[in-house]
Amino acid sequence: MTKNLKIIPLGGLGEIGKNMTLLEYGRNQIIIDCGVMFPESDMYGIDLVLPQFDYVVKNQDILRGIVLTHGHMDHIGGLPYLLQRVNAPIYGTALTIGMVERQLEEAGVRERATLEVIDDKQTLHLGPFRISPFAVAHSIPAAVGLVIDTPVGAVVHTGDYKLDETPTGGRTTDFNRLRELTPNGVLVMMGDSTNADRPGRTPTEQLVADTLDELFAAATGSRIIIATFSSLLARLQEVMRLAEKYGRQVALTGRSLQQNIELARDLGYLNVPKNLLVDVTDNVPDGKLVILSTGSQGEPRSALNRMAKGEHRQIQVHDGDTIIVSGGTIPGNEEDVGRMLNNLFARGANVIYGSLATVHVSGHGSREDMRIMLETVKPRFLIPVHGEGRHLHLHGRLAQENGLSAEDVFILRNGATWVTDGEKAWEEGSIPANDIYVDGSMVGEVGDLVMRDRERLAQDGFVVVYVPVDKKQKLAGEPSIISRGFLRMDTSGALMESARQELKRELKRNGRNHDDTVRETLQNFFYHKTQSRPVILSNIVRVQ
Repeated sequence: MTKNLKIIPLGGLGEIGKNMTLLEYGRNQIIIDCGVMFPESDMYGIDLVLPQFDYVVKNQDILRGIVLTHGHMDHIGGLPYLLQRVNAPIYGTALTIGMVERQLEEAGVRERATLEVIDDKQTLHLGPFRISPFAVAHSIPAAVGLVIDTPVGAVVHTGDYKLDETPTGGRTTDFNRLRELTPNGVLVMMGDSTNADRPGRTPTEQLVADTLDELFAAATGSRIIIATFSSLLARLQEVMRLAEKYGRQVALTGRSLQQNIELARDLGYLNVPKNLLVDVTDNVPDGKLVILSTGSQGEPRSALNRMAKGEHRQIQVHDGDTIIVSGGTIPGNEEDVGRMLNNLFARGANVIYGSLATVHVSGHGSREDMRIMLETVKPRFLIPVHGEGRHLHLHGRLAQENGLSAEDVFILRNGATWVTDGEKAWEEGSIPANDIYVDGSMVGEVGDLVMRDRERLAQDGFVVVYVPVDKKQKLAGEPSIISRGFLRMDTSGALMESARQELKRELKRNGRNHDDTVRETLQNFFYHKTQSRPVILSNIVRVQ
């Protein structure tokens, strides 16, 4: 009896981040990528968002391995958490595996994984899956797409890609190998959808290099501070080249930046000229210094944001500094980035960012790049991945414009089970694929109810109520009401007194259900008086 192939996305659909996809054939399973998503502005207190691993844990006896496309956190950041629950071999290019190894060591789970380095010229056999990477251009070196041969047909996972013919220090997307690996056609393509709403081609990285050269030339006598992604190694290499060209030295601030540069240098992906790097505390004249920093996304604890607030212990922004924010704003970070830029301007810096100059280009292909990929692969079916809802739908429409029927394009949700026998394809139910929140050392303990409470606390504050009762649970004194983040106690005395009197009447009327009475009475009272809904915390205190 012929088995069917199942493709189950656990993350990356309807969102930017936590990319993770399962492929199943019979009693065999592989995972493509295992990433995290960074919290949105309304995810109060959350550090990271993970895919839900329960299905993988339940079926770990059939897991043959985890294959990684590249070393960005939205593709590898979930591995330390997954490996706390399962053991599995992990495959990726040398740079990707180097980044993974560092993460696993920091998390204390290195011994739970076998790390295997593969390149884009070899083929990997995992059960019935024959996996062949091919090089793609992206914003990090050693990125790959995957051709996965299965008993029912070939699957192409594009990974994150762009079609850049003039990458700085990187590789072009290897269409020749892609064609060689798919002589019998492609059953289904899982295609990057990130820039499906951007027309044309994604600009080449060389444009950024040219812009940076102009900015370096114009910054005579001033200090240059550049914030970019710590994994954008081609950009980092270009900064170092320009620093050497213009007689400057480079200081690093930001732990991830320092770690990635050290790793890339050790693996041969980054050339760091001798004596180029200095410590941020060294006495280097402003006109001879470039500071490379993390923080292009306005992250609260990042180096550049601390500079913007005047809280960096070693670097103070001053008049005349040229600050270049060389990173596209990830959706959800707009407010943080805008606030940081405002603070930098207020300190007298000359701030250059994406709206003012070409200091960043995307690592993802735009609509024309995606069209070329579709025409090259010619898949029987398309599953758009890696994008918010609009990106997935627009990718699907593009595919239909290029010959696929609507029935052959599958806009899935996380957890959906896509099934094919090699001829037909269909959806077959779903598995749990909820967001799992990481808050400090807590993983999964913070759920939707807690998040709703945090949202209410952030929006309307809270009210604490102390109710004294006797041993018979009858009111034994005056209730006390304290407000935080809702109303000022020193200016709202009349309102609070009215609330207290209303609460007394209801407590006397409703007997012993004090907790419910407190919450219902005050929620209704405050909403009627203020149109706000503070969180009500009741404390029933027994007195003698």
